[in-house]
Amino acid sequence: MKLTESLKKHINPRKLKYGSFATALTVFFIAAIVLVNIVATMLFDRFPITLDLTSGSIYTASEETIEYISGITAPVSITVLSTEDEYRSVSSYTSQCAELMKNYTRYNSNISLQFIDLLSNPDFVANYSQDLENGDIIVELDNGNHDRVKVVSMTDIIVVPEDYEQYLTYYSQMQGAAYAHSMFAAYNYIQSSNAEQALTSAIMAVTDANPIIVAVLSYPGANEANISGFTDLLDTNGYMITNVDIQAEELSDDIDLAIIPAPKVDYSTDVIQKLEKWLEGGGMLEKDLIYIASAEQPQTPNLDGLLYKYGITVEPKVIHETSTSRYSSLDTYTFQDIVTEDHLDDVTNPDLPVFVADARPITLRFQNVDSSQSCEPLIASAGSAVLKDMFVSDLDWTPETAEERGVFNTLAIGKQKKINQDTHISTYTYVLVFGSDLMVDPTVLTSPYYNNDSLFISVINDITGKTEGITITPKVVEAGHFDITEAQNRMLTLTFSLVIPVVVLAAGTAVWLGRRHR
Repeated sequence: MKLTESLKKHINPRKLKYGSFATALTVFFIAAIVLVNIVATMLFDRFPITLDLTSGSIYTASEETIEYISGITAPVSITVLSTEDEYRSVSSYTSQCAELMKNYTRYNSNISLQFIDLLSNPDFVANYSQDLENGDIIVELDNGNHDRVKVVSMTDIIVVPEDYEQYLTYYSQMQGAAYAHSMFAAYNYIQSSNAEQALTSAIMAVTDANPIIVAVLSYPGANEANISGFTDLLDTNGYMITNVDIQAEELSDDIDLAIIPAPKVDYSTDVIQKLEKWLEGGGMLEKDLIYIASAEQPQTPNLDGLLYKYGITVEPKVIHETSTSRYSSLDTYTFQDIVTEDHLDDVTNPDLPVFVADARPITLRFQNVDSSQSCEPLIASAGSAVLKDMFVSDLDWTPETAEERGVFNTLAIGKQKKINQDTHISTYTYVLVFGSDLMVDPTVLTSPYYNNDSLFISVINDITGKTEGITITPKVVEAGHFDITEAQNRMLTLTFSLVIPVVVLAAGTAVWLGRRHR
């Protein structure tokens, strides 16, 4: 009884009530912080959240790329042959590329990313037939067979001025892509990042169940036009590029599309017959041809005859413009219009002009699109254009005195259709003709002011039956951005998920003990 009365004297009910409440609130607050940190860490590991605060959103893929990547259903593995810290430290462009790759895994859980140190894992490359070096990125269909592989090197993820491209290639071949990248970065010769293009192209190529194979044709002594920008565009959009000497080699059945790049000599009749046979596809058609003309070509009657069968004639003349608003520095460097409402699925802004320089006009023989043979114009000049003969020298000629005036086609399609009498299914052969090789010049294809790249890939996707492509603008990576290494990232994660909660817990415990003994 005395003990009970003594306890009552020492216990203040008011103090006990509020002290217990404060203790419970402190414990609840600490538990809440720990729980929030644990849950947040788990969520960020599963669904990472990042903010791209750079001026050009250099770490964020374009909406087109995100939409495409998000829709991939096949498993894709991305392997970087380097540690992450070493890869990021090469330049701001490799750092941007590393962040893009991580974002790709966030856009789609079917894409995985790993960094492999070749010094610690020298036998890793034995699984691949490709020549691999430190810093390469292996993009492959993750089926365990290593049969669908694309390699993206350190020089593939950058763009340099056109005058420096040959030096980049030279140093890459002689010293390796990593050395070439580092040197060009050190001397500030890198113009922009090509990482998004290179990575997305590689993923498109390895995930396409039926990739379209494109053969660029060469012919002895033909001195063909340089169409590297055009083949790069096709490669970026998942086409498989190969080269064929059309005189010495056969066009195999697995080739879907052939390109004749403005040869400066005519093809022989035997080669023309070889092409005609291939285009017929054993009577099934379904083979396509791209012919690129040039104002520097001589007369080519055999090639002209091949095109004529598809209703197309490339005239031996050059288009000049008389309206100053319709040309650039020269009156043959013209701005032309898209004149079709078809084949525009990948054209985001049809109102942009198409740049067409030193073009030859294209005459179409067939018009009825419902017949077995038809032609369709895609690009045409304004009505203020005039023509000058390529092979007639007239010193007195001026655009003002030209006799031939009007609208002239510079990109057109000739189509041949065949209907299977049993299935009633139509098959087609398309011949796409460019009036100028300068329409596919690399500078023009990468310019945001013209529709050349998006229109050409849209048309080619359509005639080959390929799924829609992606046109990606290279990004300039500015110096002075905030980067953290993988070690720093682990330290920050540890700090926020463990250290801070422990400190708060310790502080709360100290407060509780202090109040308890007060």
